[in-house]
Amino acid sequence: MKITKAILHILDKDSNQLIVSQSPLVLSEFSVKEYLNSVTKRLDKGEFKYGVLSESSEMMSYINGLDEEFVGQSQHIAQMVFDSMAISEDTPSGDLLVCILENDKLERFFCMIKFNYKPSYTHMVTYEDDMMLNNIILNKTIFPSTTQKIEECVIVNLDTKETKIIEKKYSFEGQKRLFFTERLLQIDPPPTVSEKLKIVKKAVKEVGKRYNEDEYISMSQTQQAIFESIESEGIIDTEKVAEAVFKDNHAAKDEYREIIIQTKFTEDIPENIPKYEKKYSKQKFKLDNGIELSIPSDVFNDQDTVEFINNPDGTISVIIKNIEDIMSRF
Repeated sequence: MKITKAILHILDKDSNQLIVSQSPLVLSEFSVKEYLNSVTKRLDKGEFKYGVLSESSEMMSYINGLDEEFVGQSQHIAQMVFDSMAISEDTPSGDLLVCILENDKLERFFCMIKFNYKPSYTHMVTYEDDMMLNNIILNKTIFPSTTQKIEECVIVNLDTKETKIIEKKYSFEGQKRLFFTERLLQIDPPPTVSEKLKIVKKAVKEVGKRYNEDEYISMSQTQQAIFESIESEGIIDTEKVAEAVFKDNHAAKDEYREIIIQTKFTEDIPENIPKYEKKYSKQKFKLDNGIELSIPSDVFNDQDTVEFINNPDGTISVIIKNIEDIMSRF
């Protein structure tokens, strides 16, 4: 992805000012180029929600006009964002980058990124009684670093109108609302992969607790089932989780399925499947005596390698077997 056109607007909620730029950024300037290059790299690592933006939406009317009047239409978009911020109790001030992206296939995308300010200390040269003083001040309008993940972003394919969103929740009239999808775009995307995993884990914990399942066992079985379904099918197979955790307990399975159905859960993983394969390829445990274990998922169920034993006194023993060599990771 490369940025072909960009403009920056200031959303200063603290002073109730929207300061719109009247000219695009000069992309050839070193500092601008370096920072925007870091932005496109960080976009590749973001975890997005997916939807389709309606042609009839107000936002799309401005997006469609960017080619003819980039500066003016970007100002309208900034005004939309600022107006929504103004009625929120806790949306932070920041800068809004509006840009056009292009990929290797020459597909074009609208993109807006909100850079929330990160307060940071710096020096300031002042004068007192004609004497120069190097002072320390708190600068409240510092951009996120070049390595910090993107917190709020919307990307729209200008041909297909497919939309990718990274967003946060803020308070509106005392209720937490998703800032982009609910307040600006009026679309209802499925959850992110991380949100889907939270849905599954919450459902397993909730049902497992009612049926006196040991949480460490049900969570490890859930992770194993998720890892296997991602590895073999590229999806989060909730039925495989039900079979692994609740086995022949049909009532527990039905309760688990009912909880999942009531959410916006979908099984697909839109992109970056290897990331989640790697993330769930090891089972990790922290024991109450301070010992931490990391067990590869492909040997987790092999009792010739590792075994969890419930002792009569209520304690648990972990036996690691058939070790030929031990290496320190110091």
